[in-house]
Amino acid sequence: MTNGVMEKKGQSKTVNNTNNIRVHNRFSLTINFGDSLNLLALLAGAYIIRSVVKKKKEKKKAEKM
Repeated sequence: MTNGVMEKKGQSKTVNNTNNIRVHNRFSLTINFGDSLNLLALLAGAYIIRSVVKKKKEKKKAEKM
């Protein structure tokens, strides 16, 4: 301070505001059906189950009326 004058000294402030976000979503689904006979049996089973459920629904609906 000289003669009532205040000197300001520069302040060196470094602010590092960074947000680093890394997201790795890896999803893999592997289905090995083997031979085609297994696949055919799976499809036939699904068809039979659907038809049985459909018949039960129709039967319940007929009973309500």
